[in-house]
Amino acid sequence: MVTKFLPLPADSGGKQRSLAILRRLARLGSVVLCAFDQGGADLQGLAAMGVEVRSVPWSPTPGRVARGIARTGSGSAARFWDRRLAAMVAGAGKLPIDVLQIEYATLAPYLNQTAARRRVLDLHNIESSLAASYARSTGPLRAVVTRAEALALRRLEHVGLRRANIAVVVSRHDQDRLPRSDAEVLLCPNGWEPGPLLPPAPDPVVIFVALFGWRPNVDAAVWLAERVWPLVRRQRPDARLLLVGRSPTPQVQRLACSDITVTGSVPDVRPFLAQAQVAVAPLMSGGGTRLKVLEALDAGRPVVATRIGAEGLEDLIGQGVVVADTAELMSAAICGLLEDGGQTQELGAQGRRAVADRYAWDVTLEPLLRRLQA
Repeated sequence: MVTKFLPLPADSGGKQRSLAILRRLARLGSVVLCAFDQGGADLQGLAAMGVEVRSVPWSPTPGRVARGIARTGSGSAARFWDRRLAAMVAGAGKLPIDVLQIEYATLAPYLNQTAARRRVLDLHNIESSLAASYARSTGPLRAVVTRAEALALRRLEHVGLRRANIAVVVSRHDQDRLPRSDAEVLLCPNGWEPGPLLPPAPDPVVIFVALFGWRPNVDAAVWLAERVWPLVRRQRPDARLLLVGRSPTPQVQRLACSDITVTGSVPDVRPFLAQAQVAVAPLMSGGGTRLKVLEALDAGRPVVATRIGAEGLEDLIGQGVVVADTAELMSAAICGLLEDGGQTQELGAQGRRAVADRYAWDVTLEPLLRRLQA
């Protein structure tokens, strides 16, 4: 298996998906994991799973990025091309390999580093569509650069699908966005490991959990704080908003005020979910499916989301998820849930049941695991 970063601790949505797949591959046979090490990885925990780890430090120096651009043609993928990691993947291939599992389209260049009976490309997002979506929602100068990157990523996806036997997507939307290829396509949505139900929260608190160094989440936080929250504040002056997540940009940090808290990195999200009555996913661009929506629903918190924020989870609309695409509709939905504690708890309970039934990792990853076992 090749992924961006060692996935333990699983402190991001991408790491959570990679870790869920890794755990289940380790039950099928011996696994060598090749990835970058950002520092602080739980190597003992990975070893306890029976995984052999081969890693290189995460150090995207200008020279390495330049070589990565020459190798991949993409600025996004360039940061993850490293000849040291490629050599590790090739070295692992000296033993007979049944499955080469590559996470992310940006790591597709590693598909041809070693031989394997089956080559799997797990597409956490359709990166080219994500970049194109962002280009449509940004300023004209940045849009030119982003559209060029979208074309580069599309070429990379074409190359990856030509080299892979199996492509894995997380939603029907992403399946429709795939370039045409001969690869077998499997739908394995993002999932969640069910946890304990949180008790009802006593105060009118709203939470948005995200990686606030990622551009679509930054834009969502700004829109939420500047367009939606003033309308909520007008109706519920006692309400508070929590922006919880790693790497907040200065733009996000400046949103902090008397009733908006920007936490930065936290060791555990659940204490903050325990404070909240309602969660939100106000994304205006992006792709894939939102693990943070599943996390909130599993805790018993209903989610108010834009249609993009709920993408890939449309079956949960009305069962834990409320869709609101304008500032007026989102503020009205948030205030309605803050006013009616009974409805809030019932909607959260419906979402929790739906996540357990349809989005446990063993359910969502079953098509891939069944295919590999066959």
